[in-house]
Amino acid sequence: MKKYVQIKGTKDGISISLSDTASILELEEGLVQHLKEQQKTVSQDQKLAVQVHIGNRLFTEEEEAKIRTIIQENSAMEVKGFTSNVMSKQDAKKWKEDEQIFSLATVVRSGQVINVPGDLLLVGDVNPGGSIRASGNIFILGNVKGIIHAGFDGDTKAVITGKFQYPSQIRIAGEIRGFDDEENKNKIEENILTAYIDNTSKLAIDSLHILRKIRPEISNFQGGQ
Repeated sequence: MKKYVQIKGTKDGISISLSDTASILELEEGLVQHLKEQQKTVSQDQKLAVQVHIGNRLFTEEEEAKIRTIIQENSAMEVKGFTSNVMSKQDAKKWKEDEQIFSLATVVRSGQVINVPGDLLLVGDVNPGGSIRASGNIFILGNVKGIIHAGFDGDTKAVITGKFQYPSQIRIAGEIRGFDDEENKNKIEENILTAYIDNTSKLAIDSLHILRKIRPEISNFQGGQ
């Protein structure tokens, strides 16, 4: 039974690895056996933090509680958490939200604010006073005259594409670029451009074609001038 359980010390405390091929009963029995032997060499006055690694499996709340109880009743260790190579349903849902492209066909009018987790594809214009925020990239097939904020939670790899016109303002993470000054007032850009954070950590604007070079992983968005 001991072969299903490995206990070792790390700089952050104690690590317990449980085999992902054993049954929960085999893990419980192996853990009790291993901990009883450990008690002979570890002072019960010590309180050691332990992280439990469970490999390619997920425990139910009841199974976690049982393992936690066994460790804390048969040792001087306190369980700080469980780690797994498997993604939970909650984590999978969050990952899907962050990775998917949310599509919307509308005109964003003055006073409207659209917030999207992940990437956004907008087919339509953003009027002055309208605002879009996304945690990922923002692709706009239309005229941009409002405020566009990609990577609003700090993602400096986010990009924005669109026809940036007066009086728009674009933001990526903490960087801001405005088209609301006199120099840009009469400038109407008919081409779709790409805004991104360059290697000097500044917000840069270039042709749409730069997208393939700076973000080759973005392969589903195609376009041209």
